[in-house]
Amino acid sequence: MKINITKKQYRTFLEMLEIADWVLHAHDTERVETKKYREFEQLVFSFAKDCGFENLVEYDEELNEHFPTREFEETSPGMDYIRDFENDTFWNELVERLTERDLIRLYGEDRVDSMNRQELAEKENQLEKRYAEEFYQNGLENVTFRN
Repeated sequence: MKINITKKQYRTFLEMLEIADWVLHAHDTERVETKKYREFEQLVFSFAKDCGFENLVEYDEELNEHFPTREFEETSPGMDYIRDFENDTFWNELVERLTERDLIRLYGEDRVDSMNRQELAEKENQLEKRYAEEFYQNGLENVTFRN
């Protein structure tokens, strides 16, 4: 199979691979089940020189692998997208997890499990709104831990 893409599209593809690689490996670089993705990334990287992007991807003969260059890392918007995503995810997850915790504390796990969708959504929305407003106004300023 052959796919024809422009140099601009190849650059976009490199940026997308950066984002995908971060999602897959930022917290675990030795994931065996993602080997096929690393191999595909290496294949795509291997065309960088042919596309005139040797300034963005370099080959390390000792390791027998291609790597993004510092120039690529400094000019790619990928990490900006990743930071935005992680920031949004952090706040959403924090609100969701605190809401779930407080629902169980207020009503008990059995009661929460037996609530119909509408009742559960109403109670979740009340708590989520409270947390969202607090974090929007104060960030983590009022978050403390009790011993």
